[in-house]
Amino acid sequence: MVHIRDPRSRWTVPAARVVRIASAVEWGASPALDLFARLGPVPHDDDHIHRVVVLRGARDHLIAVLAAGPIQISDVESADILPLPAAFAATAREISAIIVARDASLSLVLDPLAIAATDAVLVRNHA
Repeated sequence: MVHIRDPRSRWTVPAARVVRIASAVEWGASPALDLFARLGPVPHDDDHIHRVVVLRGARDHLIAVLAAGPIQISDVESADILPLPAAFAATAREISAIIVARDASLSLVLDPLAIAATDAVLVRNHA
């Protein structure tokens, strides 16, 4: 799994869906999607470099997602992945589960296949 410690919400994506990680400064293909914009703006911190995580979504579309925090790659035990409560799952289709870490912190697991083309900035259609 690829974990992002966004100051607004920790999130995770399956590593198999990550195509690449690039610096937001160097990323020029298109604006990156900020999936957590509803939680507030990205904190501006000159000491922190934001990155873009390019995910393979539905129909092999590539989606650039803003990673506004440090990135870590690690294995996750299946017992640490919990299903979403039904009420939450119905309103947040792009979140598939919650990971409870050893330190009792939570991370939202994003499902790149559930990010609709109308919600995302598509980088390109991979043939």
